[in-house]
Amino acid sequence: MNSSQKFNFKLSERFLENYADPPEDPLGELSHFEMGWRCFCFEYNHKVFIEIGEAQKEVFLDPDICMMIDNYFPKEIAKLSQGKPIEIDFGESWFTIMLVPIDNKINCTWIKFGTSCWEKQFEFDRTHVLDVLRGFLQEVMQLAVDKGYITLEEKDEFISPAFASSTDAAVLSK
Repeated sequence: MNSSQKFNFKLSERFLENYADPPEDPLGELSHFEMGWRCFCFEYNHKVFIEIGEAQKEVFLDPDICMMIDNYFPKEIAKLSQGKPIEIDFGESWFTIMLVPIDNKINCTWIKFGTSCWEKQFEFDRTHVLDVLRGFLQEVMQLAVDKGYITLEEKDEFISPAFASSTDAAVLSK
């Protein structure tokens, strides 16, 4: 297992090409927040660089990050902070990141699937991983607020589970 401090999700430049149709809600079933988030990802699509150890992968707000965050990402961060394992799936880009907390470390398994498959394992400082995930979530959601797609109140309510966990220190002391 590689022990490395390179664990990063980094918002990069705008990506101006759209390969998909814009989000729709013909039945009016989505909330203002859900529709606003999806429209933001589509209309303000950005490249996102994921670095894990020496491996790097470029994904996009639409569809990769949009779907990741739609899958209750703040609650997943809360689970990780409480010492529970999580999986972050990037189905459109054909890989999964599995994060398993053990004491003050996170065991990370990066699994690539599709036409060529591989698996790489890393170990990171637990606080660093949580800081990166929370920071990235905060950054992209704030950008959606700044561009007028969601309200500050919607953002704060949505991301609050990721920041509400008071168990970070308690789990580390076990």
